[in-house]
Amino acid sequence: MDNMDKLIRLGEVIDALVAKDYTARGISHELYAEVYGKRKKPLAMEAALALKERLKSGSRVLIFTGWPSRSWLISGLTETDGPVGAAILARALEEAFDVIPILVMEEKLCGFGVAGLRAAGLIVSDLETALKSKPGPPKASVSTVINFTTETERAESDAKELLDKIKPDALISIELPGANKEGIYHNVTGREVPTELVIKADYCMREASARGILTVGIGDGGNELGMGNAAEAIIHNLKNGDIVVPATKVDHLVVSCISNWGALGMAACIAAAANKVEIFNHIDIVRITDALVDAGAIDGLTAYVDPKNDGTCHKVNIGLTEMMSMVIHMHMGGWNKN
Repeated sequence: MDNMDKLIRLGEVIDALVAKDYTARGISHELYAEVYGKRKKPLAMEAALALKERLKSGSRVLIFTGWPSRSWLISGLTETDGPVGAAILARALEEAFDVIPILVMEEKLCGFGVAGLRAAGLIVSDLETALKSKPGPPKASVSTVINFTTETERAESDAKELLDKIKPDALISIELPGANKEGIYHNVTGREVPTELVIKADYCMREASARGILTVGIGDGGNELGMGNAAEAIIHNLKNGDIVVPATKVDHLVVSCISNWGALGMAACIAAAANKVEIFNHIDIVRITDALVDAGAIDGLTAYVDPKNDGTCHKVNIGLTEMMSMVIHMHMGGWNKN
């Protein structure tokens, strides 16, 4: 079996680990079936291979995240789902491809991004310092968190300005509201999310696509940025799906049961694609989750400040991580029987 065949087979296993409907939410099978049905390739691995093709030492990667949780009551609050995955991806991409990961969040949520990146093992500094950290020698594993506008009137011009300044080679969105064709955001039940709390990342993704910059989306419910790729499944299987369905499409959509699990699966695929499987063992989802919770992030399912990812406890997330580690080491190392 050649290396690409190994990676594709591994990708199928990783997708099975992250995209099945373990939590009985009732939508991930349908979303996955539509996206996989169009591409016939494992979603997390295909995204990882696309990143490998585009990224080089010193590349800048923008990672957008931060769902405004309990938006009907309070601002400046987010879930563990999203920022945890963003930190996981930042560490995996930095170590695998020597890139500069830059988290993009709503201004009041930036502290959560800082907490996650540090727990992932990265140095966090200002943007200018991060941009000077590579290439070396010497080099430093510096990341940063920046904010983006929540104002629709400024979004198009600010998106162009951001891409002009950063010159990224890839944009990734994880667990971030995706606007419908009227520019309105919704939670998974169809309730409107206040637009003034949502960064207008759709504009960044569309501008990136127009420039030929790689775009990746990760989501779990059908209402996230990038879920335009799964429009039919959303309309036919999600309550109020015709209202919720996001308009923006991405080059690669990774569907998962929990968005953080999609990021974890992508990290495993990135490690394998880079032929550096050992870096997956450097990711500590418990440490990252605890750091977000200590900063005040809530569990998206229970709405308590509990150390969980969409209702899943540390034991479950440790088990998933250990299973992925075993899978990537055995698939890339080969099955040997004495």
